[in-house]
Amino acid sequence: MKEVRVGLIGTGGMGKAHATAFKNVPLVFGNEPARPVLEIVADLDEEALKVWASDFGFARYTTDWREIIHDPNVDIVDITTPNHLHAEMAIAAAEAGKHIYCEKPLALTSADAAKIVEAVEKAGVISIVGFNYFKNPAQAFARQLIEEGELGEITLFRGTFDQDFLADPNVPFSWRLDRQLAGTGTLGDLGSHTLGLAHFLVGEITEVCGMMSTVVKERAVPVGGSGYAAKAEGDAPMREVENEDITECLVRFANGAVGAIGTSRVGTGRKLGLGYEIQGTKGSLFYTQERMNELKLYRHTDPDREKGYKTVYIGPDHPGYKAFFGLAGIGLGYNDQKIIEAHDLVTAVALNQPAYPDVRFAYGVNKVMDAIDLSVQEKRWVNVSEFNTAVD
Repeated sequence: MKEVRVGLIGTGGMGKAHATAFKNVPLVFGNEPARPVLEIVADLDEEALKVWASDFGFARYTTDWREIIHDPNVDIVDITTPNHLHAEMAIAAAEAGKHIYCEKPLALTSADAAKIVEAVEKAGVISIVGFNYFKNPAQAFARQLIEEGELGEITLFRGTFDQDFLADPNVPFSWRLDRQLAGTGTLGDLGSHTLGLAHFLVGEITEVCGMMSTVVKERAVPVGGSGYAAKAEGDAPMREVENEDITECLVRFANGAVGAIGTSRVGTGRKLGLGYEIQGTKGSLFYTQERMNELKLYRHTDPDREKGYKTVYIGPDHPGYKAFFGLAGIGLGYNDQKIIEAHDLVTAVALNQPAYPDVRFAYGVNKVMDAIDLSVQEKRWVNVSEFNTAVD
């Protein structure tokens, strides 16, 4: 049995999701073409790390992520750290000849993302970036419908990603609100997923015009925890929020389609409000992640008495689903998307073939994010090509 050995950097929420995914790959997909092995994990708190590593079945642990980079027993370096650390870690991994699994956004800026692309392609290693919502079988089916011309010429993409995890002004400050650590706010954290889906389903975005708003301008400094788990006391000092709570933008696509994309981390009532509507000359699609096992399809060619959206329930005929269940409509969950994502990477490494979406794809999303950010600063339409680099 071939093994692919994983070194994980970061034990936060996404670290847990990645470790769980790798553990479940053989249980869902079997041991071919390779079985992932949780080799070593890195984080800062050694006492907590020791327990975490044992709970998830890692053979070893370290408080120095560089040990993972240079470990001869590691095939894949898995990066689930805060955004500002991605570039340094990914470039070091590529230069050490390691395959890369990195959470999105790929980097704080498209310039840093380009450096990752250059390092990965120079080293010839395989990469995948955690746009895990692509791995929902509904999205592969949506792309198939578009590529086969079922919707005709695509004319409009409307996309959102709203959550309300920061709607409460008493939620304390975290690294996600620090411009130096996170870059943009909801745009990079949530909106990058919607931009990725737009590129995946419709095509390259070429021009943007955006606006941003920070609703809660100050938050309490936490006394413990980090990220979503940060906690503060009632008399804690306040700190200015350095990036945006809401982003809205207009977009143009290379194929002539237009659209609007919005995202909010203070979107009251929305728990996982990732969704889109794609309109074409022959039909349309509507999707929301809050009903992730359904895709609504409209065909304009249907008889007038039958026109309207119909609900397609995801099932064994849609790529990735059959390994979980043999019947339609039973339903996958968030972590199942991660299992498919981890399986795709393990398969790619075992067979020495490309994985998707890779760092070059993620670099394209980073460029759009930078273009939106600049558009807000300069109050104008911005062409994404303004952020082209030598890797283009």
